[in-house]
Amino acid sequence: MANGTQFTIGEIASRAGVAASAIRYYESIGLLPERERGQRRDDDSVLGRLAFIGVAQSAGFKLPEIKELVGEIDDGSGMSASMRVLSARKLDEVEELLVRTRAMKGWLEVAKECGCASPDECSLFPDQGEGVADPAAALELVHVAGRDCRRP
Repeated sequence: MANGTQFTIGEIASRAGVAASAIRYYESIGLLPERERGQRRDDDSVLGRLAFIGVAQSAGFKLPEIKELVGEIDDGSGMSASMRVLSARKLDEVEELLVRTRAMKGWLEVAKECGCASPDECSLFPDQGEGVADPAAALELVHVAGRDCRRP
């Protein structure tokens, strides 16, 4: 991919569609190689690394996880073992997120029809004096008769 042409950080940022500050940050945490003599001049191979980072972020990987993958690529050991472990963990996180999203959707579908004047009369909210340890869990506990959310 590298063609020998050197680009400034601004040129790389523009071509990759990322902010120059993001490139500097990636450099500071070891996702990209450090600049020589304070000025970044990269060939176009850095675009591949930036694309890898972007796809991994879109899949839900956090920067420390991406750094682990990048480190294994750079040291020649390969990323497959870490990719499998990290992906399995991310799938569990996504499953939990889907459950929460379905609960949010159900709550919002009822809430969009809400005609209650206050939280005291609305079953979408806990009874006064009834604390909720986990507000997200409260979404899953909402049960209403039909589409009316008023407390009986």
